[in-house]
Amino acid sequence: METMTVTNEKTLQQGLNDVVINKVQKMIDGKAVGVQATMERLINEGKIAQDYIAPIGVNLRQKDHSPVITFNGGDDKLVMNMPDGQFSLHDNAIGQLADRMGVPQRYLRQLAQGATWAKSLAAEILNEHSGWTERSRVLVRTVGEQVRGVLSDSYRRLNSVEILTAFVQEAAKQGAVISDAYMNDTKVWAETILPQPLVIPTAKNGDVIIFAGARFSTSDYGDGAVDMRAFLLNGACLNGMVRESVMKQVNLGSKLPDNLKLSNKTYELDTKTTVSAVKDLTKGLFSKENLTKKAYEIQGASEIDVDFEHELKNLTKNGSLLKQEGKEVEKILMRNDPDDGVQGGSTLWKLTQAITAHARELTPERSRELHEISGALLNRVKLQA
Repeated sequence: METMTVTNEKTLQQGLNDVVINKVQKMIDGKAVGVQATMERLINEGKIAQDYIAPIGVNLRQKDHSPVITFNGGDDKLVMNMPDGQFSLHDNAIGQLADRMGVPQRYLRQLAQGATWAKSLAAEILNEHSGWTERSRVLVRTVGEQVRGVLSDSYRRLNSVEILTAFVQEAAKQGAVISDAYMNDTKVWAETILPQPLVIPTAKNGDVIIFAGARFSTSDYGDGAVDMRAFLLNGACLNGMVRESVMKQVNLGSKLPDNLKLSNKTYELDTKTTVSAVKDLTKGLFSKENLTKKAYEIQGASEIDVDFEHELKNLTKNGSLLKQEGKEVEKILMRNDPDDGVQGGSTLWKLTQAITAHARELTPERSRELHEISGALLNRVKLQA
């Protein structure tokens, strides 16, 4: 009888695994078009991207306060006038300019997104501040006729296509597949998972079925450095989560020359160095040792009892979650639906899953931010060496 019970349990577990595997495979198939579009966009925009080294501000020690770069709010958009022509300004570049000019970012961005008079005021503010800001050189990164980044002239230029390709290829060598990818105007993400799940028994939240993998992200426009993190996908509900970054990225290098063609060798060498690091880190994220560590972290989080109301209040107070997001997470916890990855006792693991369950309803950018917020909560788990 005992043998039959064990056999039945194994059959039941295998049946559950098959259901989850099919569910995840369906998700991957559904994301395939988006993954392809992401890769194509990254390649295509790379072909029309252009870098310029330009002076911003004025020489305060001389009487001439005529800046090389000026701004206007014509054509109902905020425009940067450079010696090479006129370029519209992306919101990311506006924020970076605000920081350089000592203007509150939020205020300037709101003006730039406002009515015609607001855009004109934004241009006036930038011109006025530029006339009293010490001249410095910046790296202006454009795509077509739009400025997407205003960066330090020591910014390390990297070939994101080569680096992302290296990540995907190394993940494939470890047996992983791309589960999702997304690119907006300033940043790209790609998630990979092993197709076979890990069944992790927990003390207070039942068996957790996890597809383990790695997430890569980078920005060519100063919206985050090259980043690598362990990625965990809950097979029951398709909630995603990432752990702490394993990439020690240096954003700055030596000063870029006025003629950027002279820095191409450095550009290629920096890219090769980063590609090598990404391959090594990807291999490490898929190692048996790392996967075992993540399983222990999940088990540890299931053993930590928490007060949900207190936790959510802290997360909204410190700005991790918006007030409305906190309310939505609370509703998910109250429903206690296994389809949301939420079941069992009031533990740290359950809280992380409620946060990532709400992330499914948000924009791709914000969703991934919540993956990081939930993953950071696992830092409380203390593993024995």
